[in-house]
Amino acid sequence: MTAKRFYIFGAFRLDPDTRVLLRNGDVIRIPPKAVDILLALLESAGQPVDKETLLHTVWPDTFVEETNLAHHISVLRRTLGEGESGRAYIETIPKRGYRFVGEVEETAAGDAVEKPGQTIDVPSGAHSAARQTRRTVMAALTIPAVSGVATFLWLKNRGLHAPLYKSLAVLPFRNLSGKPDDDFICDGLTEVLIGEVAKITVLRVISRSSVMRYRDNRKPLPQIAQELHAEALIEGSIARFGARARVSVQLLDGAEDKHLWGETYERDLTDIPRLWSEVAISIAHEIQAQMQPELRARAGRGRVRQQAFEAYLRGRYYWNKRTADHIRTAIVFFRKAIDADPAYAEAYAGLADCYNQLGTVLIGGERPMEIRPLAIAAAKRALEVDPQLAEAHAALAYAKLYDWEWAEAEAGFRHAIELNPSYAPAHLWYSHFLSMWKRPEEALREVRLSEQLDPLSPIIQTQTGWILQHARRHDEAIRKLRKVLDADPDYLWALWRIGSSYTSKSMFAEAIDALEKAAKLSGRSPAIVGTLAETYGLAGRKAEARKLLDELKAEARQRYVPAIAFAHAYIGLGDEQQFFASLENAYQQREQGIAWLAVWEKNSAYRSDPRFRDLIRRVGLPGE
Repeated sequence: MTAKRFYIFGAFRLDPDTRVLLRNGDVIRIPPKAVDILLALLESAGQPVDKETLLHTVWPDTFVEETNLAHHISVLRRTLGEGESGRAYIETIPKRGYRFVGEVEETAAGDAVEKPGQTIDVPSGAHSAARQTRRTVMAALTIPAVSGVATFLWLKNRGLHAPLYKSLAVLPFRNLSGKPDDDFICDGLTEVLIGEVAKITVLRVISRSSVMRYRDNRKPLPQIAQELHAEALIEGSIARFGARARVSVQLLDGAEDKHLWGETYERDLTDIPRLWSEVAISIAHEIQAQMQPELRARAGRGRVRQQAFEAYLRGRYYWNKRTADHIRTAIVFFRKAIDADPAYAEAYAGLADCYNQLGTVLIGGERPMEIRPLAIAAAKRALEVDPQLAEAHAALAYAKLYDWEWAEAEAGFRHAIELNPSYAPAHLWYSHFLSMWKRPEEALREVRLSEQLDPLSPIIQTQTGWILQHARRHDEAIRKLRKVLDADPDYLWALWRIGSSYTSKSMFAEAIDALEKAAKLSGRSPAIVGTLAETYGLAGRKAEARKLLDELKAEARQRYVPAIAFAHAYIGLGDEQQFFASLENAYQQREQGIAWLAVWEKNSAYRSDPRFRDLIRRVGLPGE
C-alpha cells in the first residue's frame, strides 16, 4: 500500500511522516498531540471518530483525562479557523466524538510544496522528508524568536531533530554562595521552575519532593534520570555576591549525560522576581507550542516585590518539611509575603495548603470547623487574583472534599489537573475523592499517575497503599507499604497505614508492632492511639484497649482530640453506643475521617446498623 505523504485542505498541508503542518507554506506551531489528533481526523475525514478511539490512538500507553483531548481540539479549532464553507473544520458529535468536515485532498510523496518565491521538492521516504523539512525550517521560514532550550524542545517535539522528550526533571539548584541561609532561595527557585515547566502540557514533569532527594546527594546523571524516569534534566546554580546574584541553568540529555543548552543570568538581588521570570519563563514560556494559550498569556506576569518573593520562598521551604511546627512557620512567611504584596496569588495558595494540612489528624490536629474556613478563604482569594492557578484550585477542592461538597470538589480537582497535568497533589487528592465514592479502579489510576509524577515520594507511595486498602486489596497494600518501610523503617505514615492493613487481615501481632512504633515516633498521636486501641480490642486484649482509651480521654482534657479516634477505640471495645456517639460528634465537627465512611471495612457489624447508613446518607456518600 502506497504511503500517504500529504493531506491538503484549504490553505493547509499536513505531512504525516514528519508531523509538520503548513499554512500557505509556513510551518504552524501546534502541540505534537494536536497534530496526531488532526491526522486521525483527516484519515477518517467526513466520518465520526469517537473519543475513546482518539484517546487510544493519540495516547496509547498513558491514561489522560478527556479534558486533555478537548483542550487539544480547542487548540486545533483556533489554529485552523473556518473552511471555505464558513464552518469550523472540526465538528463535535455530541456524546460521541468529532468529525473533520472540510474537503481533503491526499497527495503522494514527490509532489511539490509551493511557497511564494520558492518550490521545495519533497523526496519520498520519511528520513529524507524530515531532512528536507529541517532545511526548510532552519533556512527558509521566518520563525518567531525562540532560543536555547525552547528551540531545542520545539524541534524535538515535532520529530525534526531528535526523539520526543516525554519527561523532564528540574534538579535542585546548587547554592554556590557559601551561605547556608541561601538554601531557601535555591530550593524556592527549583520549585518555581518546576511549576513553570509543568505548563508544557506534553511533558511529564517530575515533582519537587522526588527531585529534592538529589540536593545533597548528587549521583551520575544517567542514574538520576533512570531513578526519576526522566529523559531530560535541568540543572541550575545560584551564587550571591553582595547585592548581586548569578544564576546558571543548563539542559541535559539524561541518558547520555550530554549538554544541550545553557545560559547564565546576573542581576541585582533587588530584582530577584525578574530573575525568577528569566530563569523559569525562558525555559517554559518560550516553548509556545507546548503551553496552553491561557497559561502562555499569564506566564510573564510574575512580577512581585523582592520582600514578598523572598518571604514566599521561605514559606515554601518550611512548608515542604511537612511537620506541624514547620507548617506554622510557613504560615508566618506566607503572611509576610501577602503583607508585602496583597495580590500575590501563590502566597495565598501556599497559605491554603498550610491550613489544609493543619486540619489533618496526623500532622496538625486542629479543629476542622476552625481551620478549614481559613483554607477556603485563602484559596478563594488566590483565585480572585489568578483564576488559572492550578495549586489554588486543588487546595480549594481539597477543603471542599472534607466539607462534603462533593460536586465542587471533583470539579476543582479536574480543573486543577487540566491546568497543570504535572501537579501530583491534584492527582493524589482526586484519588481520595474517587476512593471515597467507591470508584476504586479510577482512584488507583489517579494515585498511580501521581506516583509517576513524584516517583520517590514516600507519602504518595504510602497513599497508594492506602487506596489499595480501601479497595479491599490488602495483600497488595501491605506489599506496597513494606517497600516504603524498607527504604525508611521509621516513616510514620507508612507504619500507621500498614498497621491498619494488618488489622484488616486480623494479623494482630504485626499490626500492634507497627502501631506501637508509630505511636512512639509520633509523640502519641491520638489518631494512631485510636487505631492501636481498636487493634488491641479486636485482638481480644481489652485491658490494653481500655488503657489506651483512658489515655485519649486524658489527652482530650488538655487539647482537641478527634472524635474519630474515640470511634476506632470503641470499635475494638465493642461499645456500640459510644461508637455511634463518637461518630455523631465527628460528624458535627466535620472531621476528615467522616468522608471515608463509605469505604470502612464491610465485615464490621456496625455497617448494617441503620444509624451508620443514616450517617452515610447525611454526609452524601454512596450507600451499599
